[in-house]
Amino acid sequence: MNTKFLPTLLATCIFASSQAIAESQEDDDLFELSLEELISMEIPDVTSVSRKKQRLMDSAAAIYVITNEDLRRSGVTSIPEALRMVPGMQVAKLNANTWSISTRGFNYIFANKLLVLIDGRTVYSPLFSGVNWDVQDTMMEDIDRIEVIRGPGAALWGANAVNGVINVITKKASDTQGNLLSAGAGTEEKAFGAYRHGGEFGETGFYRVYVKAFERDGQVDAKGKDTSDDWNMRRTGFKSEWKTTSDSEMTVQGDLYEGTTRPPLRLFDETQPLDPQKDNNFVVDGLSRDQRGGNLGAYWKRTLSETHDYSFRAIYDNYQNFDYRIAEKRDTVDFEFQHYYQFWGKHDLVWGLGYRTTWYEVKNTSYMYLLEGKDSKKTELFSAFIQDDITLNEQWTFTLSSRFEHNSFSGYEVQPNARLTWKPTENRTFWTALSRAVKTPSISETALQTDGITIAQIGLETYLLPIRGNPELKSEKLTALEFGYREQFGNSFRLDATAFYNQYEDIIAYVDISQCPGRPISPPQNFCSNTDINSRFFEIPTTLINGLDVKTYGLEIVADWQARDWWKLQFNYSWLQVDALPNRNRTSFLDANEKIVEDLSASHTANIRSTMNLPNQWYFDSWIRYMDNLKDAKVGASTSLDIRVAKKFGDGLEFSIVGQNLFRNHHREFSETLSGIAPTEIQESWYAQIRWQF
Repeated sequence: MNTKFLPTLLATCIFASSQAIAESQEDDDLFELSLEELISMEIPDVTSVSRKKQRLMDSAAAIYVITNEDLRRSGVTSIPEALRMVPGMQVAKLNANTWSISTRGFNYIFANKLLVLIDGRTVYSPLFSGVNWDVQDTMMEDIDRIEVIRGPGAALWGANAVNGVINVITKKASDTQGNLLSAGAGTEEKAFGAYRHGGEFGETGFYRVYVKAFERDGQVDAKGKDTSDDWNMRRTGFKSEWKTTSDSEMTVQGDLYEGTTRPPLRLFDETQPLDPQKDNNFVVDGLSRDQRGGNLGAYWKRTLSETHDYSFRAIYDNYQNFDYRIAEKRDTVDFEFQHYYQFWGKHDLVWGLGYRTTWYEVKNTSYMYLLEGKDSKKTELFSAFIQDDITLNEQWTFTLSSRFEHNSFSGYEVQPNARLTWKPTENRTFWTALSRAVKTPSISETALQTDGITIAQIGLETYLLPIRGNPELKSEKLTALEFGYREQFGNSFRLDATAFYNQYEDIIAYVDISQCPGRPISPPQNFCSNTDINSRFFEIPTTLINGLDVKTYGLEIVADWQARDWWKLQFNYSWLQVDALPNRNRTSFLDANEKIVEDLSASHTANIRSTMNLPNQWYFDSWIRYMDNLKDAKVGASTSLDIRVAKKFGDGLEFSIVGQNLFRNHHREFSETLSGIAPTEIQESWYAQIRWQF
């Protein structure tokens, strides 16, 4: 697509729309609302900061909410794509089905410092403490909101909530009654569809059931040639809720899914000779990665008053991954009790207890296998948390909280937090927070050997880096200081700004070892550390240590402007600086780790979103994204444009056309060497969608 006319096109659309709207504002009921009513409609209450409902304006944290309206108007078709809206959140696609997602640094394919929840269900993998984003899904129409905390949330949510918490909250079954049918097709979104039905049972019960499926096309290489990283998934699920007594309610929900991705892999195949003159010695294409799983959860809550309730949650989760590199199966059972009580009029106390256990099975392959004596099939996590919100007076609130955990990897962990809020006026808030959080070691870091996956090319030389897990690893630790300011100006403008300074200790890094890996590799010959294969290929066995200390600091700004009753603009910008330093004698490996940590995150990111309600139920939405260059990934700065044009017919039928990544035909967003996944380039795409609610 020729993009040099896009600014003119957008300006023309905006001017023409404003003229038309001036003539016929009576066409939409929305225009009957005042600016104050419009802006207040879009400031939802949040629950992720304090585990209880509170106004976003009162929250002493850098929290951003993606609403259901944001999801619909943006045209995104997956949760990872939606997270691009969040200030400071760096979302980069490695290929058509693999993302690297992080905030405030440490962005790579195994990003492991974000805790992700879907209706209270923790979805991070104990294998690598990250998230398999390609199986985290539901009907986008059923998501009520996505609450994203940038910064530590460990005092309430636990280990691995180091740089943030992503909490996906779906709608109540009572809010999704009737039928909804959604279907579409396009250039990359080849075909997708979903159907949901909601109904009632008994005198107080509501339910919904849904089915969803999609098939997405693969991307292209740097020359524009098609690759095979396509993706298909099928999913079904339900949610039901009912009152058990006059003051108690019960929710039961579950999902089943299965699907296949074909990520292009970059692996050392010992059965194939190496050719120093070839650039694609290691690319293995067309291999399927099958995944399936399901979950079932029950949630019970008793509300005695507005200031007194308690609840219990039980969740079972199954995940199965059949990968060319490694096959993994795991079953997780998670229990949690929570009690909220206000006493003495000034103390809001929330406390709880939790237990999680995971049974896992790792099938050894030529590329990954459990170390001898490290074949434990079970991990456990015991936890307790407490938080006290103390109202000092009408303007000042002081919050103390902490979480206490015992896990199978690092033993006991304590993660405290202190927050202070000052509200000089109802629409102005200042806050500060001091927090400690930890990221515990994972199975892959302590008990797994990888061979032939990590391939680094430096100049004309190629290094194979087998990585041996280290059972002596300690937790990575964070001490974070944050300052925030939030204000509502009049009826049409809202500003939110956060500054932060993070100090990390004992960040895990890989270093070389002076012994051969457990399984020698051949041909052309068995070789060991620094052995010349054929003048360009070397193997250097490595292991993991707590080898780096890191500091990050930055600024995040969010501005929402209701420019007209029919036109809203949203802007956010973030600046990030990352400085790493080895915490022991420097080596070339520690220096390389330092460079990776510093250069895999963008220094500057920004979003501008425009939503316009036009006459006769037409809608025009646009979204411009900017991400600075990723030096270590050798990816330049990029700007992308998405647009959406929609028309509603009556109350229930909507037709839309969405264009994504429109500034360039294709471009690379990310690249790394640790996972064995080869990068592809993201293409410009279009799709059409029809949504019918009846």
